[in-house]
Amino acid sequence: MSSGSHRAPRIAVPGTFNFRDVGGYATQDGGSVATGRLYRADGLGRLGEPGVRLLRDLRIGSVIDLREEMEVRNIPDALDGLGARYTHLPLLGNRYFPLDEDIPDRIVLDPHTLPSLYAATIETAGTRFVEVITHVAQEQDGAVVFHCSAGKDRTGLTAAFILTLLGVDRDTVIADYALTEEYLGEDFRAALRSHFSSAGISTVSTMATEAKPQWLADVLDRLDRDHGGVEGYLADHGMADGVVARLRTHLIAAEGPDGPARVH
Repeated sequence: MSSGSHRAPRIAVPGTFNFRDVGGYATQDGGSVATGRLYRADGLGRLGEPGVRLLRDLRIGSVIDLREEMEVRNIPDALDGLGARYTHLPLLGNRYFPLDEDIPDRIVLDPHTLPSLYAATIETAGTRFVEVITHVAQEQDGAVVFHCSAGKDRTGLTAAFILTLLGVDRDTVIADYALTEEYLGEDFRAALRSHFSSAGISTVSTMATEAKPQWLADVLDRLDRDHGGVEGYLADHGMADGVVARLRTHLIAAEGPDGPARVH
């Protein structure tokens, strides 16, 4: 990674596979993304009391669920006892998961589908990305966690956009996205097959854990070409003036006497 040797380690939250801190990366202007303020995750439907206890220890005050309505209906977040605000912002607008339970096998996902899905997401989810990022920027009480089912595609794109807005270099942003492939294994695939089968998806193969750097690179290149970058893309979809400044105020670590805080 270009921004030092920091790698976002997986936090062993019981009931999750891909829970990690978005912070810790150096920014190109000499600062660093604060830790302990923003987290990304896979599904939070199997936390149990130990998982909830750890989220309390992490001071989670807000949960943003990016999943579709059918996913939420089948496996709702298990947040009892957490005391956090829950916000459901389905990133894909319920377009890819059938709400009609009488339509089995409506969607078949394989590794060739994901680049097309990413392209479609960029086309259709701009205003939702704005909504999610604005929500993060405005949060004042406690830390925020945003998640989908795998913490890979919807969550991965959202994290990449936020890190880019914070000034993390592109190579590091892409490497952070690709870490998911290290953290998700067969246990996760088995759990995801069970979850997606009830949502009408008949095939979940290695697609469930693949996070190829080129997939995100293609998205970012497209945003550069069509909108002048991530910030331009979000502005073109209605992001208000001042959101990026608030995001940076909230998520960039304060400078100490020896300069910006660094993560080792």
